[in-house]
Amino acid sequence: MPIDPVKQAEELAQIFFGLSNATDDFRLHNFNALSTARQQQLKEQAQALDTRGQQCTADALGAILQGIQPHLANIKQATKDAQDALARLNDVVKGLAIVDAAVALVGSIMAGDIGSIADNVQNLFEAISPTEKD
Repeated sequence: MPIDPVKQAEELAQIFFGLSNATDDFRLHNFNALSTARQQQLKEQAQALDTRGQQCTADALGAILQGIQPHLANIKQATKDAQDALARLNDVVKGLAIVDAAVALVGSIMAGDIGSIADNVQNLFEAISPTEKD
């Protein structure tokens, strides 16, 4: 099975975030039983785990960015057009369609689903484009 660096980085991030939360929960649950120095140590250790989780998240994003390079110009244009359309649009139904399409695009990007990114960019462009009645 091929290694998926995005998925692995995301999994590690979740592991580290979970450990950070567990460390904080332990510290808070046992706060009165811990010395001030131990309280501070656990707080710093939880922060270190959180920082490692953030680094893994950044690594995952880096791997995603490598994969989406062929689509990056279209992604930038579609999201800019979506922002512009939402700023001037008075049609709620059309606005909701744009937001739905934008969320789908961002979801495929963050999932590293390269196969669906082009389709979701196209769907966003279509949601933005004027209809017969616009």
